[in-house]
Amino acid sequence: MEQFVRDARIAMIYEGTNGIQALDLVGRKLGLNGGRAVQTYFKIVGGFLKDNGDGDMAEFTQPLSKALKDLQSATMWLMQNGMKNPDHAGAAATAYMHLMGLVALGFMWAQMAKISLEALDAGTGDAEFYQNKLITGRYFMARILPESGTHLAKIEAGADMVMALAADAF
Repeated sequence: MEQFVRDARIAMIYEGTNGIQALDLVGRKLGLNGGRAVQTYFKIVGGFLKDNGDGDMAEFTQPLSKALKDLQSATMWLMQNGMKNPDHAGAAATAYMHLMGLVALGFMWAQMAKISLEALDAGTGDAEFYQNKLITGRYFMARILPESGTHLAKIEAGADMVMALAADAF
């Protein structure tokens, strides 16, 4: 029982930390140097997609491309609305951080898939290992990465519902 209590207490710390990290990402990092860092990231992922979008890689690059578009749309929405109304930025922060994380993981899985397909084609390394990487990557692309659309919808919903209750209602 003591372990459950300790685990429950640490979850509150993790959640608070995640919220702070999300607010820092949206409030400080996103617009830093005119958004240069996030635009560079978009170019890196976009370049990978352009260079690897055909053949066996399509099952990895197509879902990643959609998720990247969701992230780009969310970024534009935040740039247009978050500066005008800081409540929009705060309300969107956690969903934006999760969306950024999904795209980053999708990008990593796509890169692992490329390496795995190349190794299998060349007949090098442990074939079972590479097959398992591909299976896991396919699972991520089909079952996890589509959550990007949900996060975009949360972001674009804005802050009105989040801020609807008066402070004394809490």
